[in-house]
Amino acid sequence: MSRQIPMVSVMVEQFREMQLLLADTIEQYESPEFKALDGRIASVFDAIYRHEPRTVDEAHAMVRLFLELIENNDAGDSIHLIERVRTIIDDCAGSCPPSMEIVYGAGI
Repeated sequence: MSRQIPMVSVMVEQFREMQLLLADTIEQYESPEFKALDGRIASVFDAIYRHEPRTVDEAHAMVRLFLELIENNDAGDSIHLIERVRTIIDDCAGSCPPSMEIVYGAGI
């Protein structure tokens, strides 16, 4: 049985891929393609930001992304990300079920 990838992890990967595309086309910031990509990346980020993690893996994926963005942000306007990380950690500490692990069974 294959392990299912959490939905938020897929969104995080999409976000990272779009970040790279955006960085590669920054000199074309006035083009319709750049503006469309910028709009898509904003939508994916918003979906990630608003997502309520259901598992520890989802919480980790979100927190890792937000901490990377905070680390790479030189504008100093990361307070909303810092607050979101704190909320995820506080909420998930007691309520997120752990990731399913098979430890003793089926010859594993």
